[in-house]
Formats: sequence, C-alpha cells, structure tokens
Amino acid sequence: MGCTSGVMKCLLNIMNVLMAIFGLLLIALGALSFNTAPKVYIYYLFIVGGINFIAAMLGCCGICQEDVCLTTTYAIIIALSLASQIVGKIYASDSAAIKQFAAKDVEKTWLEEIKMPGAMNNTQQTYHCCGKVGPNDYYSIGRSAYPASCYPKMIVNQTALWDVGCVQAAEDEFLSIFNYSSSGEWGNLIVTGVMLLFAIYLVIRFRSKQRRYDY
Repeated sequence: MGCTSGVMKCLLNIMNVLMAIFGLLLIALGALSFNTAPKVYIYYLFIVGGINFIAAMLGCCGICQEDVCLTTTYAIIIALSLASQIVGKIYASDSAAIKQFAAKDVEKTWLEEIKMPGAMNNTQQTYHCCGKVGPNDYYSIGRSAYPASCYPKMIVNQTALWDVGCVQAAEDEFLSIFNYSSSGEWGNLIVTGVMLLFAIYLVIRFRSKQRRYDY
C-alpha cells in the first residue's frame, strides 16, 4: 500500500481514538447530568456518545486489518453522522421549532401532573420553574398549595418560589443548549467530512488490494 494510504490510515486512526474518547466523555456527561438536564438532551448525549464510540472501534479494527466490510460499515456510520449533523445544524437555526418542541414536552408532563400529582417534580427542579405557565396553574386545577418542587432544593419557602412557568423556562433552556451545541458544529462538520473522505478512499484501496490478491 502506498505512502498516501499509510498516512491516511495513521491520521484516521488518531481521529478514531479521539472520537472514541469523545464518545465516552459524552456518555459520562450524560450520566452525571441525568437529574439536572432535560431528558431529551441526556438521551441525545447517550446516543451520540455510543455511536461515536462504536464507529471509532469499527474504524480502528477495519483500518488496522484492512477489512473492506468493517471499513465500509464505518464509512456508512460516518456518512450518517455527517448527515445528522447537517440536519441538526439546520434545525438548530429554527428557534420556533425548538420552542415548540420544548413546549410540547412540558405540556405532556403537565397533563400527567393533572392526573398524577408529582409528575412535574423533575421538570420543575430541572428548569427551576413552577406550573405550566406559572405557579397559579396549580390553583386553577384545584390544588391548595404549590408542590415542594416549585422551590429550590425542594425546601418550601414562599420567598424563594420560582415564579417562571415551565414552558418559558424549558424554551429558554432548549434554545441555550441548541445554540451552544451549534456553536462548534462547523468544526465537527469539517472533521467528520475529512474522516468520511479518508474512509471512502481507504475502502477503495482495500477493495482494490483484495481484488489483486484474488487474481
């Protein structure tokens, strides 16, 4: 195999090691933030972290063994990752869609709260809010007092009551998360694109080498 292929193999394996570490860090961050961040964001961290780690392992094994099947699978996963990043970049720029998603999530939990008191506890502690639109929502559904989750650290103190509704708080939090994630997206897109090009090149080289051996 030529010098160019050798250099690409080395560079891609270095990127794969970094991607595997990054994937594990995302999973660790999701685990540490499980009770303090939006569940959708936690699941996103777990899924992305897991995919990154698995893809990196496939890439390292496929490249080191010059296995066409493993390297092709790796290239497909990288291509899907690139596509999802592009879609995420487009979606992150649509603040109205992000707000709508956050509002629907809170609305669903609030309907559960009406049927089963306590369903809003985790949401209110996560977003530092009270009620769907505001604290008075509890009186409108016949509750005689605000739940402890409307207060910091679940300690009832009327002067510390969160007066922001969870719809507004969730919208602000989701916008903040998506904007933060989007800020480094261009760098990720470029790196992922380079990895995809390298992977496709190596698949072609491995396949060509395999055919020569077959003949």
